[in-house]
Amino acid sequence: MIKLKKTELKKRLLQYSRDILNPENFHDKLAPAVMGYADLLFEEFDLDGSVGREHIQTLNGNAIGTFWAAKCIREIFRTQRFSRALYSSVLGVIGRNRKQTHVLYAGTGPFAALALPIMMMLKPENVQFTFLEINPESIEILEKVIDLFDLRAYVKSIHQCDASLWDVPSSGIDIVISETMCRALVAEPQVAIMLNLASQLPEDVVFLPEEIKVSLCKLSRGSGAPERIAELINFNKALMYSIIGNSSMRNWNFIDQDVQTNLSEDDHLCLMTEIRVNDGNILNLNDSSLNLLEKLKLDKKQGAITLNFKYTLDKRPGFKVIEK
Repeated sequence: MIKLKKTELKKRLLQYSRDILNPENFHDKLAPAVMGYADLLFEEFDLDGSVGREHIQTLNGNAIGTFWAAKCIREIFRTQRFSRALYSSVLGVIGRNRKQTHVLYAGTGPFAALALPIMMMLKPENVQFTFLEINPESIEILEKVIDLFDLRAYVKSIHQCDASLWDVPSSGIDIVISETMCRALVAEPQVAIMLNLASQLPEDVVFLPEEIKVSLCKLSRGSGAPERIAELINFNKALMYSIIGNSSMRNWNFIDQDVQTNLSEDDHLCLMTEIRVNDGNILNLNDSSLNLLEKLKLDKKQGAITLNFKYTLDKRPGFKVIEK
């Protein structure tokens, strides 16, 4: 009976995986697949109680609680674009190097939701995963997920750790993926995690997402779309290695920037986040919670204004804004 149940669960997971990884951006099976995927995992592992709702405070931001991390799966385009980007990146490494691909997945949450579809589509000799997760409750569930779907052969190792401080034991890693962020790169440790891992790995490693762009925008009452004023950060591989080259001992240094603009009484300034996970897998304004506008609170409400922006890493990462 248990074997029959496992077979049926794996069959459902395989079909959801195929539909999520479908190369079409919009298709009839996408939303049912993502919701079915989430429901499948939530049905097997009860996360609707009080478990896992507390965040873990780190030196570089909040690691969100198990329950909240799991809920992110239900964001349709977010799950599709990140999973699909990982799949195409793995296939790309296999195609170039004709070897087993090693993926380092930092911040797995309880389900390692971006990895399961890839495991269902490939063989263990094609891809191996190292999982990093700080939350012990998430680790406990993750172990059960792996066993439920008989996926242990794909897992090289699991580490309970703070990925922003973790020491990489070897450089035999082909792809790093982390989706530990909030809109405008606030609150969560995405930037610190990627900088820490990149500082220990060669530059030919694939980092996903490939680019996170945060721009200052003006939103006017009655206007349909925000007006872009200035790009504040384009967090990609080139910038990561530039920061690493100008920093030491994980004390990452970011350049500040002055921006001038004019505001009317109907204008609001906000931060807009655009994510290119990789080519063909883009998340733009309002595609997910990561792409919602982050409004700025300023003392000066209208007229000419000069603002200084600098990204900082501390217990609540984000842009520090100084009105000049």
